[in-house]
Amino acid sequence: MSREKLLTLTQAARQLGIGRNTLIKKLRDHGYLQDRKGMECAPTKTAVEQRLLHPHLSQFYRGPVRINHTTAKVTAKGLVWISDLLEREAAETASAS
Repeated sequence: MSREKLLTLTQAARQLGIGRNTLIKKLRDHGYLQDRKGMECAPTKTAVEQRLLHPHLSQFYRGPVRINHTTAKVTAKGLVWISDLLEREAAETASAS
């Protein structure tokens, strides 16, 4: 990936004016974050191929065992897409009322 600025899910949620957990739930409901145990915040293949999310690989040690961990980072394109998604959902909610 080029030198594009990537945002954590927390940073993206702050810019969008929603909570981090709400953002994660919406991404998971639309199939852009894994919902398997142990991979909760890892992006799906679809999200990566569409360049909405970028997988961030890291490692940490728990005692003598090395643990690989994957989290999602939001791209600029992904931030715009999520913003549009939130606007569409708000419009649908308003029209249903």
